[in-house]
Amino acid sequence: MAGSVTGLDGVLTYLGNPHPCVKVQLLLTLGLVVLGLGSLEVSTLLPVPLYSCWWGLAPSDLHQGCDGAQLLPPTPLDDAREVLVCSRGRWQPNGFPGNLLVGMRVIATLVAGLCLDLVGRRRSVLAWMGLYFVVSLARAFSPNEESVVFCVTLEGAAAQAATLGLLLIAGEGSTQGECVRSVCLVLLGHAAGVGAMAPLVMTYVPGTVYKQMARSLPSLVFVLYILVLPESARWAVCRGRVQEATVILKKSHHMAFDPTMKHKLSALHQEHQLSMTEHKCSGHPLRESVVPLVRNGRFFLMVLVFLVCGLALGCAASARQLFDPTPYNSYEDRQVAFGAFEFLSLLLLGLIVTRLEVKCVLVALLSALSMALLLTPVLQRAGQRTCGGFVFFSCLGHASVVLAGVWMTAGVIRLTPTHSRGLLLGATLATATLGHTLPCLDIVALFASFGMYLDSYAELGIWAILTFLAGLLALLLPKTLPSLPDTLVHITNQALPEEKPESEEFQNTPL
Repeated sequence: MAGSVTGLDGVLTYLGNPHPCVKVQLLLTLGLVVLGLGSLEVSTLLPVPLYSCWWGLAPSDLHQGCDGAQLLPPTPLDDAREVLVCSRGRWQPNGFPGNLLVGMRVIATLVAGLCLDLVGRRRSVLAWMGLYFVVSLARAFSPNEESVVFCVTLEGAAAQAATLGLLLIAGEGSTQGECVRSVCLVLLGHAAGVGAMAPLVMTYVPGTVYKQMARSLPSLVFVLYILVLPESARWAVCRGRVQEATVILKKSHHMAFDPTMKHKLSALHQEHQLSMTEHKCSGHPLRESVVPLVRNGRFFLMVLVFLVCGLALGCAASARQLFDPTPYNSYEDRQVAFGAFEFLSLLLLGLIVTRLEVKCVLVALLSALSMALLLTPVLQRAGQRTCGGFVFFSCLGHASVVLAGVWMTAGVIRLTPTHSRGLLLGATLATATLGHTLPCLDIVALFASFGMYLDSYAELGIWAILTFLAGLLALLLPKTLPSLPDTLVHITNQALPEEKPESEEFQNTPL
């Protein structure tokens, strides 16, 4: 029947636990705190550097220009974090080393998504978090700027891959109605790590080497916590590990002993096998993960829409960073401001729009992001150069990027079946990584070759229009199902017609 609870959502509803227990949620949030503390230069959801070349900010200067004192100690000139944005041009994405690093980041994100489907969510998080710790610790002893750039790029890729695994465990451990709320709750840890923990470390820990070690060592502690973190029960059922799924539900949802539970999970696995056989996708886990993306036309259209939206999101995030003024004097100033706005935005997203349609909210957020790109140019055109306005619109633009990225990530989880969810999530974030490099290209020279001359405002308008069009394309996404899809048949079956009550003339009534 249309609107019925199917798949593992039905099991979780039967158990009365629509989301993981508090201990599991806190462990997942702790993982994002660790990544937010150590991965300041590159956001874990998007390759958006949280810093650039900027100048002063003070509370007393909010009604004046942005030159002045700072909230926290200023960034020293020898700070190694400047190398990605403020250094020589050969490390930009249009140079050969920059292209190599971008390609490495894209491939790593795509491979991470595939590993989530093949070896499991928890094992992937364990491997990528271990790599993150090794690279982050090695960056403390980097001999030159080039090695710092390489370590930061690889560190960002590992942090992004670990984040995808943690979000999948949180989202798949919840029902459709609680998925967005669980994802937002986990990501609150990232906002806390960026806006609260990291500034304390960078302000009070002396020495560059000791600061980097203080940021990297907590990830080693979290690697030990991953060993007690439960796997995704949906993935275990998909791979036929019914006994393991039963144990996982006992740990993650405090499931009491129920002799019928193993039979329910076995029936879900048989449903998955029949679905794969029906669509000719059964066999190796790699085949079950990749082939459904292109075999079913309805699913393939959804894949294309998410890839285009991811590309547009990356372009908008990069354009906002390149063209928006950044009125901050130190990295820590910007982290505090962005972390506070990110925390409030995620809190509102998890409380207000958690049960709404994926496509409707995604259209609204991408449209809002396209308008946020044009706020600061309008402020400059109007001659309003107050620091308070620039700070507010800068934080508002960052919040728009974060909300669009989080909702798109949650949308992939809510619309994609379990066997291909990790691959599509990795592919979407890989296209976002690729899109982040496009605004760095010389678009003005390209248009000048056709006799059209653009200024910076027109160039920014191009990326805003592309973001808006991608948002309209999101209207092609399918309707959000009442349950998280566990296999391909859940998103291909049409709703069955409801049974109509028997009319009076055919009812057996007593004479």
